[in-house]
Order: sequence, then structure tokens, then C-alpha cells
Amino acid sequence: MTPSMRKNLLFAAAVLAVAGALFLLRSHDSGVYAEVTLPDGSTRALPLDEDARYDIPAQDGITVHLVVEDGGIRFADPECPDHRCAGFGVLQNEDDWAACLPAKVSVLVTS
Repeated sequence: MTPSMRKNLLFAAAVLAVAGALFLLRSHDSGVYAEVTLPDGSTRALPLDEDARYDIPAQDGITVHLVVEDGGIRFADPECPDHRCAGFGVLQNEDDWAACLPAKVSVLVTS
């Protein structure tokens, strides 16, 4: 093995090690959560590191169903008349935001 090949292999190994470490650190970040704002203006913090389903009584008899899966949160099985909240899909990045306007509930991903 020539000295330049050895340098290239060491460099590639170092890059892979750093990339792997960053991936592991990012995937185990437990500081990300969803801040849910309710119709009365109060908020609830929902952790995104544990899969769960939350049923939240909201405005006009509507129950908002939020599902946390694989580090993201989404509106599920909407009871509102227009179902637009489900169209936002999965929120998983910081500052992702969605709302169910008829229920007056919003979700913001934050850390």
C-alpha cells in the first residue's frame, strides 16, 4: 500500500467515524418536543422521543387526536369539518408548525 493510499483510507475512516457519531447524537436527542397550544391559550409539552397517542378535548366538542411516532407528531383521525390539519403531515423538524383552526389547537416543534 502506498503512502497516499494509506492517507486516503485514514481520511475516509475519520470522515465515516465523525458522520456516524453525529448520526447517533442526533438520533438520541431527547430535547425535541411538541408545544401544543389549546383553545384556552394554555400549552402542553409533548415529548417526541416516545411513541404515543394524545386525545385532547378542544373547541365545539371536537377532540384533537395527535400521534407521536418515530420522532415526529401529526394530526390523526380529524373530527373537524375540513380535515386540513391532517394535510400538514408529520412535523419533526424544529419550528415545524400546524394547526386545526376549527378546534383552535396548534402544534409547534421546538427544543
